[in-house]
Amino acid sequence: MICMETDSKKIAVIGGGPAGMLACLLLADAGCKNILLLERNDRLGRKLSATGNGQGNITNEDMGAHRYFSSDREKAGRILAAFGKRELIEYLVSLGGLFVSDGEGRVYPASRQAASVTDIMRFALASRGVCVHTGEFVRGAQKREGKFRVFTDKAEYCADYLIVAAGGKASPHFGSDGNGYALARSFGHTVTALSPALVQLRTDRENIKGLKGIRADCALRLLRGEEIFACRGDVIFTDYGVSGNAVFRASSFARENDVLSLDFLPDCEEDKLVCVLKDKAENCGALLSENLLRCIVHSAVAGCVLRSLGVSPSATCASLRGRADSIARRVKDFRLHITGSMGFENAQVTKGGVPLGEVDEYLMSVKVPGLFFAGEVLDVDGECGGYNLQWAFSSGARCAKRIASL
Repeated sequence: MICMETDSKKIAVIGGGPAGMLACLLLADAGCKNILLLERNDRLGRKLSATGNGQGNITNEDMGAHRYFSSDREKAGRILAAFGKRELIEYLVSLGGLFVSDGEGRVYPASRQAASVTDIMRFALASRGVCVHTGEFVRGAQKREGKFRVFTDKAEYCADYLIVAAGGKASPHFGSDGNGYALARSFGHTVTALSPALVQLRTDRENIKGLKGIRADCALRLLRGEEIFACRGDVIFTDYGVSGNAVFRASSFARENDVLSLDFLPDCEEDKLVCVLKDKAENCGALLSENLLRCIVHSAVAGCVLRSLGVSPSATCASLRGRADSIARRVKDFRLHITGSMGFENAQVTKGGVPLGEVDEYLMSVKVPGLFFAGEVLDVDGECGGYNLQWAFSSGARCAKRIASL
């Protein structure tokens, strides 16, 4: 068994993602000397380096608890407020980064390289003397005689404090296979139901034939008898269903057999569209039906709308004047039935985890003193747009602050 040197508290951190790395840095800044960071991958921050389509969307200007889902949103909000976007950006700037926001409030490194955020954190860990072990998988942990024992595939370590920041189940190709939940359960914690979030959705395919690769700015509604969620953003059609930022946001609420309603013209009122279609049917009556929606929606979308209404390709625009209302309604309310999601393999984040009711305000276990949880392993997930990375950083900072004060 390897015990870190003795004259100060010994801290082991499981998981070299954003939560684990920031916790280690802030602990080192607070004067802690014996910090061990264990990462199963061969390098730190693999998932961080791929965020924001590789551009590194680390946080968002519109930060707040309203952007998150949790069993205790108020507690999550307090943790986010204690180390929020301002504190995060200031700290990363102190490490040598520069950050800018886009027109939608998403904050990126000026380099637009997510890996560069990982790099400045990695350099800082080395300069502060944090002991980092990569390529080492944690098989289990326990607390005996007031000390934590951490068992890996290579060694056994002891520590006074343990932070579990091992991630969730989303994107397992980055090494997140749910091991953090198993560790939590081994200490007597419960784990809420887990499901993929910020993920593409599978839908019935008949009504989207010919739309693969089409991107549309839509007002999206998720229906389960009544409206469950609504937003506006990109919808990208695929061969299995839909993707895009609006879909990712809706996926946190979606279930199999729910219905997606897409409005392809969110800036145009339905009655105005009806008038346009009636005028076009009169003025361009000899044209084939495929031209009725030309220059109004994408031609592939037009084809799907008309086909879903049973309009014959050989029909003329004139013959459709009496159907202008139903065509306009279908453009504004194009429905797809959800058959599932693309699963944890394609999800950006995991919904569910260790309930916030089982940790205190500093994310220390109420069951096992000295045990902390940070990041995705907790039952907090955010919308698309940098919110989940902010939670990872905020929660890691919260753990570090408490341990440094003990």
